[in-house]
Amino acid sequence: MDIVQQFNALIWSWAETLRALRRRVGVRPLLIYALVQLVVLVMLALFAYPPFVSFVMPLIRWRLGEGALHYPTSFLALRAIFGQVDMLLTVLLGGFVTGAAVWLFSTYYGGGEDPTATGLRMATKRYIPLLMIALIGLAIAQIVTRVPMGLWGYLADERPMRFRILRMMTIAAVMAVQALLVYAIPYVMLGGRRVWSALGASVLLAVRNPVTTYLIVVVPASLELLPAMLVRKGTVIAYRFAPEALAVVLGLWIAVIFFVTYLMIGAATRFYLYATQDDAGAGDAAEV
Repeated sequence: MDIVQQFNALIWSWAETLRALRRRVGVRPLLIYALVQLVVLVMLALFAYPPFVSFVMPLIRWRLGEGALHYPTSFLALRAIFGQVDMLLTVLLGGFVTGAAVWLFSTYYGGGEDPTATGLRMATKRYIPLLMIALIGLAIAQIVTRVPMGLWGYLADERPMRFRILRMMTIAAVMAVQALLVYAIPYVMLGGRRVWSALGASVLLAVRNPVTTYLIVVVPASLELLPAMLVRKGTVIAYRFAPEALAVVLGLWIAVIFFVTYLMIGAATRFYLYATQDDAGAGDAAEV
């Protein structure tokens, strides 16, 4: 596709995703993930109270040390420990709920509407490939993030402006990784591909349609920048307002991530179906 066709397909994919949102297609699998995140956040914020004290407190002590158990440091450390737990959730649950949502989106775009239980059942059948894709994507993103920060992290003190540029470049690189792999789960769920075949096919489809693919990822992800910035400013927020405000900011981040993920998965699934011609009417609709 040329650039104009890619922009047309992009706008059409977003329009179809918003139409699906009005029907709440694919909402419940992603809502499961968001609710699990929220439960984890509450457990970490209230670790000193029963029934969480018996198992959450030892976890925090093990990961961050004794100092993270004392107020207000406990709230300042909330982002770090929540981020570590969320990476585990990404692998164990993220690929699964994404696969279920992809299935539900695909049946809706094809003119049907499967119940949530069907999407979850189909994702269960493909749980191991979905888990592997989530694990590989997370591992690549961590390498892209941590290697530059490990090599040039000293710029934060010596060259603050260069460090900001480095951070922006790192964020752009992570989004590029997400864009290259964004069709992998649709290939597994809808194309019946194995893990490496799905990853390779996703990269090829993304490279053939760079404008549509990158914007499918970047535009929704840009909505995350404000809550992400607030999370990074945790120390300022804690001392200017209250340490407990950090838990509220993380709750806001969970809500934004839910919406970002929905837009990304819905648009990626719609474009995947169009680009691979899995539905006969996709080409005509995209030209309207």
